[in-house]
Amino acid sequence: MALIPKKNSSLVLVRAPVWLICLALLWSVALEPEDLEAAVPAELAATPAAPATPATPATPKIVDIQNRLPRSFKKRLRRSSRFIVIHSTESGLRSALNTVSRRGYSNYLVARDGTIYRILDKKYLSHHAGLSMWNGLTNISNHSVGIELVGYHNDPFSASQYDALKWLIEVLQRVYKIPDYHVLEHYRVAYGRPNRWVKRLHRGRKKDPGVFNFSRARAGLTSKDPRNSILYDPDVKAGRLIRDPDIDIARVRLVDRGRYDEEVAQLSENVITRRNTAWRIARGHYDEASTVYHFPNGTVMRGNQIRNWDRIPVGTKVYLNRNRTEDVQAVTAAVPVIIQGTTAFDIAGTAYRRSDTYYIFPTGTIKHGRQVRRWDRIPPGTRVLVRYNAPVALASAGRQAVRRNDTVFLVPQNEVVVAANVPDTSRLDSGTLVFTRK
Repeated sequence: MALIPKKNSSLVLVRAPVWLICLALLWSVALEPEDLEAAVPAELAATPAAPATPATPATPKIVDIQNRLPRSFKKRLRRSSRFIVIHSTESGLRSALNTVSRRGYSNYLVARDGTIYRILDKKYLSHHAGLSMWNGLTNISNHSVGIELVGYHNDPFSASQYDALKWLIEVLQRVYKIPDYHVLEHYRVAYGRPNRWVKRLHRGRKKDPGVFNFSRARAGLTSKDPRNSILYDPDVKAGRLIRDPDIDIARVRLVDRGRYDEEVAQLSENVITRRNTAWRIARGHYDEASTVYHFPNGTVMRGNQIRNWDRIPVGTKVYLNRNRTEDVQAVTAAVPVIIQGTTAFDIAGTAYRRSDTYYIFPTGTIKHGRQVRRWDRIPPGTRVLVRYNAPVALASAGRQAVRRNDTVFLVPQNEVVVAANVPDTSRLDSGTLVFTRK
């Protein structure tokens, strides 16, 4: 064995740590796929992609809240992991976290800022799909991972949500070998029993995350396989179910874009019309206690209190997920008000960003929907006026407009009142602003 000259011994000693580092790096590259999974959070471990596969997006922030599950909740392994089902919460973040954590109603929840909340380990059964069927297989919760998106079926999800969702889907697809066409929206797998509007087993019990809202392409589901289209439904094709009527409108887009836009605009409202029925708006929740009906005459009833559905008048507003009394009072008040746990969307629906939706903040500041930038910072106590004209000084308002019951006054000192409660408008302060309904 050759001896190392003394003059080079110090050089070898200096280089030795460098060689050790290089060997360590080479060793990590040579790890088996199961070892690489440790580089991803344990809950979302995935095998490395093949060279031709596009790089996975940067890892989003992941918050583990499994400790919120009640002690009585029993974790059970799923029968299989063949599908991923995407939902929308139909509520804000705080309310959604409380709901899904109560009984393990989802495995993951993606907030609007892209944060992923781990509700329940991916290998466990979550009760997210309810009454469901796909290609003859029922109770899809037993065979799928559930992902909730914070938001509503008729309001666009954020770019951050799509980025985080795409990352999460790709990881789960690698772990469970799930193809794009087995990543399904909730409305596609849910089905309903016969009711007064639909006489047979049918698609359409659920609307989330939105036939006209959720983008499969933005979620990375770009396979050209015909089964990857929302128009594909094996159970309808086989005659086990009848089609969701919204899918028929989705087909119209292929032949008549103008008619399609008109149909979607009508369905996006939470107001009952001759075509937009209680079932069309609330689907399977139409007769539940958490669904609230605000009639044009001011009467408020919950779905389980209504007996004669044929007599619900046109113009009735429908609100979903209203369990708390204060939530009902907030949206049905003469001038609706944002309270803790409610959002602008809860009150104004898809009109919340419009220039004719006005927000009167507790400080007296006024902004319309296009001027608001931070929707998560709208303070409780903010009043919401939907489809109103820009405010004018009391002296400039016409006498007829001032006398209308739905006219709203902003009196100095930030007091908001409606004309119906003001018997004598001449006594209002000169600095009063007037909002008239369009």
